[in-house]
Parts: sequence; structure tokens; C-alpha cells
Amino acid sequence: MLSAVKYVFKEHYDNRKLLFKMAVVNMTKQTMRTSLGVLWLYLHDFVYFFVFVLFRVLMAGSGEIDGMHPVVYLITGLIPWFFISEVLNVGAASIRSSKPIIQSIKFPITVIPTIEVTSIFFKRFFTFFFVFGVTIYYGYLENINLLLFIYYTAAMLALMYAIVLLVSAFVAISSDLHQFYLIFIRVLIYTMPIIWGYKHIKTHHLLRRIIKINPMVYVLDGYRDAFVRGGFQSMRYTLYFWGVVLVIWMVGSFVQYKLRRYYADVI
Repeated sequence: MLSAVKYVFKEHYDNRKLLFKMAVVNMTKQTMRTSLGVLWLYLHDFVYFFVFVLFRVLMAGSGEIDGMHPVVYLITGLIPWFFISEVLNVGAASIRSSKPIIQSIKFPITVIPTIEVTSIFFKRFFTFFFVFGVTIYYGYLENINLLLFIYYTAAMLALMYAIVLLVSAFVAISSDLHQFYLIFIRVLIYTMPIIWGYKHIKTHHLLRRIIKINPMVYVLDGYRDAFVRGGFQSMRYTLYFWGVVLVIWMVGSFVQYKLRRYYADVI
């Protein structure tokens, strides 16, 4: 296990310049064939956000969600979720979609998932300014904590790097597993407090604990702390989150280390 972790860490460190260079190239490549380029991404997010707000108003009215304005509650959950969702969908298939590179040249394979996550973050970076604009518009300017925003963004990236490192290995060797994984991702949004609030389960303490087992919930709750609620989540929950991230990253490193020789033959 430790040798695998050292191998993955060394491969990332030795190729750190290539990593960021490839991330930028990958980001521009995805939108270079369209006239609006990356603006299409922001247009898509705006449309999805509008639909979710409309859905919330039609289904549950315009009342507050967990003490927040419904638009603010949704924006602080949906914007990080849009990033997480794209990473889980595109990043998980990063090794499988890099078949020409893997089969034609000697390339640091464990860096590929990291390149994809970094590329998506670069591409979506400016969407977070939309969160600032909306929360300020609805009167939460004094509640915004930039340090918490930076911390939870770093936490989100660490979690996504770890998950994609692990999942991309299994997706690369099994098409059936990839299809099952895609189904799981489609229903994941409804199991997290993105479009619904905790007040609906305030009497179900066990259910709330089960929901918080998902480390992504730590990030989503954290963004609402950073923009509205202030404060910091409990140290116990924070230690749990970083413990999960570390375990996933170590297991992902081990799996990548063991499977790296077989990708060219299996994909």
C-alpha cells in the first residue's frame, strides 16, 4: 500500500508542470469547436439553476429552506454540485477515454484523472462568482466568509481527486461497472441536501446521520456555512471527512498501481 502511495505521489510530483499544461489544453479543447466556447457551460448552468428554482417554487412554494432564502439555498448547493457531478461523470471515464494516449505512448497514467479534475475546475471556476453575486443580492454580504470558501473549495477538490483516482481505475476495466456507476450518479443528487433541507428530516436523527456519511454532504453544508451561516462544522465531522478522503486516496493509489500495466490491453 505504501509503495503504491509513494509511486502515485512521485508520478504527480514529477509531472506537475505537465499536469497543469494538459489541464489547460483539455479545457480549451472541449469548447474550441463552438462559437461561444466556455460560455455554453455557464448558459447550461443558468438554465439548470432556473429549472431547479422553478421546480422548488411549484412544488413547495417560495418559503425559506433551513432559514435561508430558497434561491440562496439552492445556489449554494447546486453550483458546487454542478462541479462535483461533472467530475463524477467525466472524470470517472478519464482513463477509458484516453485510450489513444495509453496505447501509443508511455504516459503517467495515474496523472490522467487529476488532469481531468483540474481541467473541469479551471473551466468552472467563474461559476462560483455567480454564487457571490446571488448571495450579495439577497442581503447576505456580511455573512460571506472568504476563508471558509477557500477551505471548502480545497476540501471539495481533495475529495474529487481521491474519488476519481479510485473510480476511474474500475471504470477503465469494466464497461458493466461503468453503466452501473452512471445510474448511481443520476440518483445521487436526490440523496443529498441540495434541493431539499434538513427540516424535513429533523426528527429522523438516524437518517440524518446516514446522509452525512456521504463526504460530499460535508462540502455542500460547508458552502452554506461559508456564504450564509458562518461558523465551522464540528471537529468530529471534519476529522471524519479528511479520514475518508485519505482512505479513498490510498485505496485509489493502490488500485491504480496494480492495474496500470493492464490498461492498454483491457481498454
